[in-house]
Amino acid sequence: MGKDVLVTEMLSEQMIKAGAKLVERLDAANAEIKSAFWLFLSEEKTWRLVLASPLVSSEGPRDFYKKVVSANQLSTDEEETISLNDVGVASTDNPVVQLLRIALGTDDSISGIRFSRNTINGMFIEDSYIYRSKS
Repeated sequence: MGKDVLVTEMLSEQMIKAGAKLVERLDAANAEIKSAFWLFLSEEKTWRLVLASPLVSSEGPRDFYKKVVSANQLSTDEEETISLNDVGVASTDNPVVQLLRIALGTDDSISGIRFSRNTINGMFIEDSYIYRSKS
């Protein structure tokens, strides 16, 4: 694998494009991505790409991370791979996943919705970039 996307305190255009490409490759691999979004972790001052799928519950997070690794390896552009250190997998019943679905439901396509400084049901979302958020 080549050079990973550099994840920093600022959400870059390269991070946005790499996240969308990873979701596309996971869709092609039938990973059942229900929610995918970059989430700013204010305590760590960094971004994490969150991928939520029912397969995380049924097959376990380790197997789902293997799907992410495989999808990254399919990239033809070294700047479209995201380090596993910058990816978090979640089940569809994760509280943040559910809150974003309530606030911003999407369809199966890959959207590009910036959602910043909002409170949903008492939970503050500092910043996020949403590709998909559906049931």
